[in-house]
Amino acid sequence: MPAVYLGKVHLHWCFNCNIPLVEKSNCGICSEEGEPVKITPPGDVRPAFEHDLDLIRNTIDRQWGEGYWKNIIPENKLVLLNSCPAEDRMDEVIVDGKVRGIIRYVVEDRIKNKEPYSFILRPHGEMPRPTKGYAVVDKGAVDPIKNGASALAPGIIDADQKIAEGDEVIITSPEGNVIGAGRSHLSGEELVNRSKGKGVKVRWRSKNKPEMLSPCDWKKAIRGNRHIVDDLVSESVEFIEETVKEHQVPMAVSYSGGKDSLATLLLVLDADLKPDMIFIDTGIELPETIKNVKQTAERYGLNVITKDAKTGYWDNVDYFGPSARDYRWCCKTCKLGPTALLIKERYPDGLLSFIGQRRYESENRMFHGDTWTNPWVPDQIGASPIQNWTALHVWLYLFMKDADYNPWYEKGFERIGCWVCPASDLAELEILEEKLDDFHIFKEKLIEYKEELELPDEWIEFGLWRWLDIPDEVEKLVDDSIENPEKDEEINYEYIMTNRVKEMMNIFKDEPKERTIQNIYRRIEHCTSCGVCVAACPKNALYLEDGIRLHEERCIQCQKCLQKCPIIEFDSRVR
Repeated sequence: MPAVYLGKVHLHWCFNCNIPLVEKSNCGICSEEGEPVKITPPGDVRPAFEHDLDLIRNTIDRQWGEGYWKNIIPENKLVLLNSCPAEDRMDEVIVDGKVRGIIRYVVEDRIKNKEPYSFILRPHGEMPRPTKGYAVVDKGAVDPIKNGASALAPGIIDADQKIAEGDEVIITSPEGNVIGAGRSHLSGEELVNRSKGKGVKVRWRSKNKPEMLSPCDWKKAIRGNRHIVDDLVSESVEFIEETVKEHQVPMAVSYSGGKDSLATLLLVLDADLKPDMIFIDTGIELPETIKNVKQTAERYGLNVITKDAKTGYWDNVDYFGPSARDYRWCCKTCKLGPTALLIKERYPDGLLSFIGQRRYESENRMFHGDTWTNPWVPDQIGASPIQNWTALHVWLYLFMKDADYNPWYEKGFERIGCWVCPASDLAELEILEEKLDDFHIFKEKLIEYKEELELPDEWIEFGLWRWLDIPDEVEKLVDDSIENPEKDEEINYEYIMTNRVKEMMNIFKDEPKERTIQNIYRRIEHCTSCGVCVAACPKNALYLEDGIRLHEERCIQCQKCLQKCPIIEFDSRVR
């Protein structure tokens, strides 16, 4: 997939102190100006936590021998990860201000029942020959490879016999010096015995030996970046103060239990404001997220206002099917609907909600701006004081504040959300299946749906449920073309005029058409109780009582309640 530009790449490096700098600026320790780090856009860099480091170390050692990771990510150094566009998880691994390689989840290897994680090395300086996964070339091939050539089979004089076609291979000189790394076109035996043809496609050549850089840790990085973060905090606090003055309505922080909403909350506190914390319990939250909400409120002495979607997801998944990246009915029914209902109930004059949204998260959020409205939540003004922050800005700020962040970040997650979220990659789903006790509930629901629609096992195994329209680059990874068929539902017009349908007919001035009555029936029969239509009604004519109900005497037949409804938005039969 191509690089995605969501804003300028901020990452720089002070090579004197060996620390990252989150802006083009002078180091706060030595005053030296940082140098830009060449990374793939969008450049939303984050810390590598212990789970990430263990994964990288184990992958390197599996490919090239026990302990070889110390030649690539030495101890006592900061390690950063930069997520890159790919069909699944792929992160550049940054050490000493250089990309030392890429840790990648390879879906094709997962399909072939191989270990899915692979480390793509970018060799730097003098590295010793590994005990596994190596290919040795003769002296005559060394300079051509350093100058851009691939390793041809006739020039390979030795190789690890356990190399399989497609494995990552380290190329060395006869003296054992690493000169490059790439992907093998042949098995280990073929690399040595073939008399012609390409042996290894060399992607990266060894650079000159870098100067020895000093150890570093996050305390040192905070010292070097404090002046940068302090300036950014001042700008964000000023934005918060001006936004509060501009919008004369109650103010709160939408808190999700993730790092961005935590940073937003702390910024509002830095502005000497004491906000309500609004938390929407979707019913599919991680247990640690629920705990984090309570702990955060207690630590800062704040009031939590919660709206509980209860079993809304599980009540509606049989009707809608699993939510997908291009079919996010869950966000409307379990998040935005309850939010709209909460605001109508608790903040009848409207609400200014500070939300932890950043442009580097997605193209959609890049265009949102720092203040916006959402048609699904009509009484809310959303504002983000961290719109232009990268993940590293956020993490440095949280480290500076000694904040208690969600522990799932240390379990390998880049972002925290609902645990049935279709935005998860296969790598995250594997972690969830291993570490979350309730994941089997969702897995069983997927199996039920698969069997009902007679879908192949690959639909679950390779996470194809995460799309309604499966992208070509994902679909081509499996043998057969798999489509997500739509469930159909027969409706007999003669039997759908229930009392509730008749009640809802009062929102029309004239007798509606048969198709409209069928659509109203579907809305009532499959009502998610999300509350979006209730919040949209200007006369409080709608209410929830085991589904949607109507106060006929209040209805002015404006039909605003019909304009936003998950049934209308996500059921192709309701048009």
